[in-house]
Amino acid sequence: MKQTIIFLTILFFVSCKQSAEEIPKDVIDKEKFIEVLKDKALAEAALNVNVKNVPGEKFDSVYNFSVYKENDITKAQYDSTMKYYSTKPRRIQRINGNCFGKVERRKSEALVQYLKH
Repeated sequence: MKQTIIFLTILFFVSCKQSAEEIPKDVIDKEKFIEVLKDKALAEAALNVNVKNVPGEKFDSVYNFSVYKENDITKAQYDSTMKYYSTKPRRIQRINGNCFGKVERRKSEALVQYLKH
């Protein structure tokens, strides 16, 4: 009886142990995803001031889709990644924090360059 209780206890703890989550293959690597989000944020900022002087109906094709091309991903991959991380609030919060930090650094670098000229 004692052996059965020990066996069941061990079985319980082993079954409760979280297994490593397998990330779907169409989900972009976390570091690359941070870069994509940063590039999308910068593209949106450029779109807001329309630095390329593009007519309104072409905004998406000029600003957003070039982000996918520059990062060698598809919109479908981006959408799959967003869907995957949207179910993981803590992870997406950390990713967004990293992205925000990169955008802020890029803004600081741009300001320094602007002030030099």
